[in-house]
Amino acid sequence: MSTMPSEPMENAMARPSSNTVDTAYLRLREKVVAFDVKPGARLNESEIATDLSMSRAPVREALNRLIADGLVNFEPGRGFFCRKLSASEISDLYGLRIDLETGALTGAMTTASASQIAAYVGRWRAHLDDVSALSLDDLVDADEAFHLDLAELAGNAQRVNVLRNVNDRIRFIRRINLEMPARHDEALEEHRRLLGAISADDHDLAASVLRMHLSRSEQEVRGQVATALARIYADEVA
Repeated sequence: MSTMPSEPMENAMARPSSNTVDTAYLRLREKVVAFDVKPGARLNESEIATDLSMSRAPVREALNRLIADGLVNFEPGRGFFCRKLSASEISDLYGLRIDLETGALTGAMTTASASQIAAYVGRWRAHLDDVSALSLDDLVDADEAFHLDLAELAGNAQRVNVLRNVNDRIRFIRRINLEMPARHDEALEEHRRLLGAISADDHDLAASVLRMHLSRSEQEVRGQVATALARIYADEVA
């Protein structure tokens, strides 16, 4: 487990504003999630601060937040590093996603009102008819929103927050998965089947469809991670 770096005394005495830290956090998070920084690469605080036109203090706080998110690692005496892309970790995250989303599905179908369920189903049935016009990035965003909206119906904010973090950590692989036309079409049909089961209040069918939709074999995950790594390092082998 990564060790959180201690904060220098001068930073503790003059903490940066929350707005500046939030800006640094969001900018760095975007780069790390998209692997604009290569897996395992060192994140130089001074260079980042210069790029963002701010001091090192908010950059360090932002990096510490990214450690808590599982997106950055810290090695004592060496510094901050972008997370590595591991097939076993991605597989574990997909397993965690299944646990979170099946729990959310049960909660939503048990506790959400009929009107809330109907609104969710109606809204997403309409959206699914329009996804063919979306760019790949917008499609990934829509796919995440479909599942997060369902999770939010269960009313457990902590579970939704953890699911958002899982989504960040698997987004690069999720994008590769959805860019394949066959998988794209399958995912849309699975979404429609899930909406049908939810609308019919068929708990067992809904859970079965969701598990099938989210399941990934170890071989499939390893293949997608290999594809991701080849893409990340393409400029170095061209």
